[in-house]
Amino acid sequence: MDTQRFELNSPNVIGEVIDGEVMIIDLVGGTYFSLAGTGAAVWPLLSTGVPTAAIIDAVARSCGVESATVAKELAVFVDALRVESILRPADPKAELNAAPNVTSVAAVPSLPEASYTGFAVARYDDMRALLVVDPVHEVGDFGWPQTLRTPPPRDA
Repeated sequence: MDTQRFELNSPNVIGEVIDGEVMIIDLVGGTYFSLAGTGAAVWPLLSTGVPTAAIIDAVARSCGVESATVAKELAVFVDALRVESILRPADPKAELNAAPNVTSVAAVPSLPEASYTGFAVARYDDMRALLVVDPVHEVGDFGWPQTLRTPPPRDA
């Protein structure tokens, strides 16, 4: 797993960091997910193709945790994100979207020293019907909502 790279499974999935928490929405299935703590801190690296070895090293150094512990828990975390179709393996031919020197990430963003909390994914299905049925997903060039009738011609 150490040299694997992953990317967000877009366009089916979107994710955004909001106040230190990552909110992820599966636009196809209507499920949403939350990542907090260490998972949220590594999300920008993990979802943009930074090799897992660099992430493991950065978390271990930043938090004073054994690399083996981080590697084991990160593998379980990545597997959970892949099962949910949030992440997919990055195209090996594609350029990295992350920082230029991804093999030596100095520290994990927004992760203070000694604050390792492990990695966890919270799944929520309570808004599934709204997210799947919401017509906003079908917005065309003319915006939303669209009416079926044609407006009357304007006098010139």
